[in-house]
Amino acid sequence: MAPYFPLYVSRSDGKSETLTKARKKESNLPTEDQLNSRPDARGSVDYFKELEAGDAKEVDWRRKLGGMLIHEIGGQAHPGSNYILAALPENYRLYERVKSASGGLETTDAYLYGHPHGRKKRYRSPGDFFPHLLWLATDESGDSDNCSCKFCAPEDIQVFDKPDRGKPPEPVKRDDLTAKKEFMPTKPSATGSKPMVVVSPRSNSQDKGISATKPPASRPMLGAPLPPAVARQAGPQPLTPTQLAPAKCFEQDQDGQWNKYLFRPGELAWFNRGNAWGLSVILKRTLTRDPQNQDRAKYLVQPLSHPLHHPPTRIVETEDGLRPWLAWSPPSPIHPGLASTPGLTYNTIDWKGVSTGFYGHGDAEVDGSIFAAKAVDDSFTLFEPLANNTVTTGERIYNGLYLGGEKIWTGEPIRLRVGSGQDIMVVHSIIERLKPGSTSTSSASIHLVGDIYKFSTLQLQPGVEPPDNRHLPIRLRQDMEYRNRATIQTKRTLSYWRIVQAQARVPITDVKGRWYESSTLLPILKGPADFSRDLQRGEVGDAGQWMNARGDCNVVPGNMAPRTGTRHVHRLEAFGKSIPAGTKISRGLDGPPEDQ
Repeated sequence: MAPYFPLYVSRSDGKSETLTKARKKESNLPTEDQLNSRPDARGSVDYFKELEAGDAKEVDWRRKLGGMLIHEIGGQAHPGSNYILAALPENYRLYERVKSASGGLETTDAYLYGHPHGRKKRYRSPGDFFPHLLWLATDESGDSDNCSCKFCAPEDIQVFDKPDRGKPPEPVKRDDLTAKKEFMPTKPSATGSKPMVVVSPRSNSQDKGISATKPPASRPMLGAPLPPAVARQAGPQPLTPTQLAPAKCFEQDQDGQWNKYLFRPGELAWFNRGNAWGLSVILKRTLTRDPQNQDRAKYLVQPLSHPLHHPPTRIVETEDGLRPWLAWSPPSPIHPGLASTPGLTYNTIDWKGVSTGFYGHGDAEVDGSIFAAKAVDDSFTLFEPLANNTVTTGERIYNGLYLGGEKIWTGEPIRLRVGSGQDIMVVHSIIERLKPGSTSTSSASIHLVGDIYKFSTLQLQPGVEPPDNRHLPIRLRQDMEYRNRATIQTKRTLSYWRIVQAQARVPITDVKGRWYESSTLLPILKGPADFSRDLQRGEVGDAGQWMNARGDCNVVPGNMAPRTGTRHVHRLEAFGKSIPAGTKISRGLDGPPEDQ
């Protein structure tokens, strides 16, 4: 395994204390109430605890940040090696929020405190913090106006009601559109300035540090900002978006509609058990009418468990009772014997021994669901073959892919690990390529082909408007119109998806997961009150910043490379014995049963 080389960022703007609006000092960390770990009267806990240097999650953050940083700034000092941030910037501290109801599943999420704007400006993931870290590492001026993170350059959103399902937002008037200032990952203070990052050998000595340099201007890395001189000369958008193909089945058409179904049959999802949250697979879905005569989705889910016992199915009446699998991180096993034994999988655990107490006290159903979900996250299944060219090109083309806990169709956006970490791809082809001379699918490589886009923002000026890209999926366009109606009215800004690469080809290991609409998912993840509050402050961003990536829960210490995972011919195989024998995943009105 390649060694990890530490990266040292020589600057920090972190503050251990900040001033309130009343000019009083306060600590830049969770409040005393938030740090209180005592259970309430019902036995539930909800508190924050600091993660010390060396904690597994703290190390995971630094590895991800180091990998993103070296990918963005380049550097050939140790080709083929892994990189880790030597330490978080000074005065930035990582806290873990621990939540559990009495007898229920414990959930944990990490938050990074230290931003100079105070404790409410906390980062929720390495990808969330990375734009700020990149600014610290590359901008010699120290001007926070050059930072594109969500706190230094937040999107400006006005409070307005969540739109009714099925009713598209009012179109943006072209007279209101304006011209242009794009938010790039960072804006160098001078063309060709060197990043303030030192790559050191694996030993902690900095005596042999090598300054990393940016890639040559003639071969810019994907997602890297153009030098200012180039940006000024860029002119009209030179890339032509790929035309979208029509949906090939009814279910794909339904999933492609804005604000209709958030969850899909066959997907892994958290569900509200009443006193806690559990893990389940979506079996069926339908639309019902609410008292306001609006369409509302209803779901049938099968809770995951150990193979000796399976709970009955549950009906979830509202999408607020569900969460995407990647919205939260799975907790550690409850049984001490399972938590302390590395390398265990759902299929290797002695579940009879677990149920009889051999591994200590715990909840076998909860631990069964945790290990089953991790196995599903490490899997993939191709479905709906469209073309078989194995004789001529060695390729098969498919219409859809179960990747980890999620279901992905051609013609829709996905989140990418490459580029800035916030870029998306509109998928146009899902391709399986066999090895030359082989007919075995076990050694085949899987790639997704599509157009890559970056989120960009404009300042409104008369007579100038962003490109009118009608080849974007309707979900992307209507979600952006929803967000732009607010920013046009309040801050005179609007945003759009800017194409940066057409017909790119990426392996499934470079895919984080599905893209979700901010207008639909953020009110659920944040809650209506917090969502409205953040809208008033202009602090709402892309929903992807709240999401994990496929493979994060299965990272092996010392090896950050994402895995391709285990291939299954049928989706149900991924869940194995964690669901009852004979379970069926509904495709609704179409789809052959062998795809299930």
